[in-house]
Amino acid sequence: MKKCVVFTVQGEFARFRKPYTTTSALTFTTIHPIAVKGMIGAILGVDKTELYEKTKEYKVGISVLKPVKKDMQSFNLLTMKGKGLFRFPSNVEFLRRVAYRIFLTCEDEAISKIQSTLMKNEFVFTPYLGASEHIAMIKYEGTVNVEPSVDYESKVDTVIAAEAIKLNMDKVNGHIYSEVIPVSNNILREYTKYKKVFFSTEHELFGETIDVCKVRDYNVYFF
Repeated sequence: MKKCVVFTVQGEFARFRKPYTTTSALTFTTIHPIAVKGMIGAILGVDKTELYEKTKEYKVGISVLKPVKKDMQSFNLLTMKGKGLFRFPSNVEFLRRVAYRIFLTCEDEAISKIQSTLMKNEFVFTPYLGASEHIAMIKYEGTVNVEPSVDYESKVDTVIAAEAIKLNMDKVNGHIYSEVIPVSNNILREYTKYKKVFFSTEHELFGETIDVCKVRDYNVYFF
């Protein structure tokens, strides 16, 4: 039976930049699996050239614990053209007061190392939320078993791929967010696969699901 490390991450600000934006830097509405792997690499001290190989087998589940709030701020940036420096305005989007519960499963040896690091709160590099100025506060919650996945009509406590759930709209009591996020990358750190996802910060999602696992009292979808 697989083990799963559970921990929470929060911060005053976060920015998970959409790669296809240029002068206006937009953010994804939630942390995504690749950003979580980068965070784990930071706390373990994994060199960025080895990060892809070290984390490619990691499976990540994400619960969004606070409502999505965005800010847009204007900055004056510098660019060099020819022999001179030129200023140009740029709008940058941020997430405000974020909190996530992360579920991480991988091979036992890596689980033990991650668990030990989180318990001691001794990180090699400072973890951050998408940009180095947005420091992440991490709290270890436990290491538990992952029950085999079952296909059934049930609640889901995490971000889930749209293809893995048929939403029961009769049980919708609040906002459901829809977003397309990166779920895979390559050794060059380029995003190679995206998925449309659903999540809610106010209640669980309900519907017919596939590939949802039981982790403690949570029903978790892993990317």
